[in-house]
Amino acid sequence: MLLALKTYFSALSEKSLFSILAVAFLVWMGMGIGFDRTWLMFLPILVVAGFLLIYNYKLLYWLLIASIPFSITKDFNQRLSTDFPTEFICIGLTAIFWAKFFIHKPQNLKFLWNHKLFWGISILWLWSLITSITAVNHLIAIKYILAKIWYITSFLIFTFWAIRTKDDIKALFWTLYIPIMMTAVYSFINTAIGGFNFENTNKFSLPFYDNHVIYATTMTLLLPLVFIARSWYGKGTVVYFILQLSIPFLLIAIYFSYTRACYLALIVGLTMFIVLKFRKLIVTYSLAVMAVIGVLFFFSKDYFYLRLAPDYNTTVMHNEFKDHLISTFYGKDASSMERLNMWVSVFRMYQESPWVGYGPNNFPSTYKPYMVMYFKTWVSDNPLNLSCHNYFWLLLAEQGVVGVLLFVLFIGFILYYLQKIYHSTQDKSLKSFTGGILVCIGIFIVILFFNDLVETSKNGSIFFILIALLIRIHQLSIQEKN
Repeated sequence: MLLALKTYFSALSEKSLFSILAVAFLVWMGMGIGFDRTWLMFLPILVVAGFLLIYNYKLLYWLLIASIPFSITKDFNQRLSTDFPTEFICIGLTAIFWAKFFIHKPQNLKFLWNHKLFWGISILWLWSLITSITAVNHLIAIKYILAKIWYITSFLIFTFWAIRTKDDIKALFWTLYIPIMMTAVYSFINTAIGGFNFENTNKFSLPFYDNHVIYATTMTLLLPLVFIARSWYGKGTVVYFILQLSIPFLLIAIYFSYTRACYLALIVGLTMFIVLKFRKLIVTYSLAVMAVIGVLFFFSKDYFYLRLAPDYNTTVMHNEFKDHLISTFYGKDASSMERLNMWVSVFRMYQESPWVGYGPNNFPSTYKPYMVMYFKTWVSDNPLNLSCHNYFWLLLAEQGVVGVLLFVLFIGFILYYLQKIYHSTQDKSLKSFTGGILVCIGIFIVILFFNDLVETSKNGSIFFILIALLIRIHQLSIQEKN
């Protein structure tokens, strides 16, 4: 029977089979959500995964990419959760890849293994492994280490393996674009039905996005890619019109997500592209890093940061976005002041464990004893175990100053290769791909100052995909010259 099934599916084109499976997946996912029955969502995944493994496991990768926007967070307890079905597919792909790797040792990954960006990712993972040994809570630290393995394997290594030509890059865009737009339209309709209410903005993004920040960031990362994709089609075509229409929709949806960091990220991303044109990307990044270090030194000297302490009685949440913005500037917004509370806690944690930190995933359970009473707000209880809303500070608390420096250097290497490839390639499509990746990385850098989304399936996956694409584009640009 298995032989007959394999023969039947082999007769179908890869595109046809993927289309059939994608439709079936969406139908079952919709039924699971509509009837509130989780098992309905599990059943087709198991069946589809079995057929894909019989036929061609590369299709499992494409299903993984398409599943990213549709994934839903499932909590086992307050500390352990998973993203279904994305993380399950990641685990399956990781097992398949490493099993095949140790048996066949594919040669087409040699460029990846030798690339300095892959070395950088590997060093970051190795350091997180070291800090997990000294972690306060080893269980959640191990979960972090394992998750990094299947994220790096599925989204970085597998992307480099699957995406080999410029046409593959275009296929990857559409595999991300269609489901992201579907979930974005769904969430925006909820927002419109809810009267664009600022207070309930997190509810409008459910069930596909846990909060408005992840929802807005996903759309913000898609926006520069849509700009690039327009150039692939003639101005009079239907596809061009759809992509053109997507741009104002995404901008409007981002605005009504009420995510301040994304507004700033779009401006910085565009500015970085202009800086790229003048070949000043690395210089600008270096100056920015020194400026941040200078600001931190200024606020930490003689406990100057204590002057920023908020007034507990006047620091509140707001029902209107206008009031939310105004209160942010005056230091009376609870969410912003709670960030400051956590950042001060990180500074004190760093003083006690400067080199290795407290271990991956350990910040929510270890920072409260280090809070300064003057910075506490009425949301400081943090019942949801939220993180510190700054990826750099999070690394400092969990992986020490070494972890932060390694990540800052890694971002610098990414920018170095972006500038090098952009100005060395003569291929217009490769140049535009590189420019789009730069804007996305610029968006990521800004977002990471206010949130820690590298660890989420929605946005962290895109981060690893972008790195894989950059490495592949680097290889294509070298082949172009030879």
